Amino acid sequence: MNVYFAGANNYLLRDVFRGANIMVSYAWLDRALEKTIREGGFSSVMLDSGAFSAFRSGVGIDIVEYCDFIEHNLDRVDLYFNLDVIGDVAASKANLRFMEVKGLSPIPVFHHGEELDVLEEMRDGYPLIGLGGMVPRSRRRMFDWLSEIFGRYPHKYHGLGIGDVSLISTFPFESIDNTSWKFISRRKALKSRSCGSLDWSEFLTRKELLTISRKFYERLCAAQ
Repeated sequence: MNVYFAGANNYLLRDVFRGANIMVSYAWLDRALEKTIREGGFSSVMLDSGAFSAFRSGVGIDIVEYCDFIEHNLDRVDLYFNLDVIGDVAASKANLRFMEVKGLSPIPVFHHGEELDVLEEMRDGYPLIGLGGMVPRSRRRMFDWLSEIFGRYPHKYHGLGIGDVSLISTFPFESIDNTSWKFISRRKALKSRSCGSLDWSEFLTRKELLTISRKFYERLCAAQ
């Protein structure tokens, strides 16, 4: 299983995530981040349209501009997702076809709450499917949904926003992405490794903590 680190700013990409798999959001891409991506130095770059966060923020994404960006960066971007229309399966499918007519090969996304026949149709034509709409659902709800997906519809899946260790350890995703690496300083595993009343994590720099987090997720996913 491969892990892609999402949500890193330009400084962290240059300083912590060199050589890693990274995910960047087209909706929130700025010139500095774009320049860093074009410079290379990452194992793999995955591009998310940012449709979900853009939808929640009331921001629109132009599909022609999205396609143009991908076409101009195919030497740097290895994988990229369809521009979904949240809550509208037909519109998402139309965008998928539009991108394919442009000669692109986007990854389609099946969202929690959509009819399962939509997933059945996707499995016939796409080697990798994204599973989305899981944030901020409860762990129990996601466990039940993923159990049904992997049990009834085995396929290669990318888990969007999967940071929960139990989900990573249970389900055979082809790859995942998350921003959970950001919260390492809050982890009980770190705070429990103390010497008396001294919490050693308090003496690490932010860069050192995030490097630990990167290694943790890379090793966890490599073991699956």
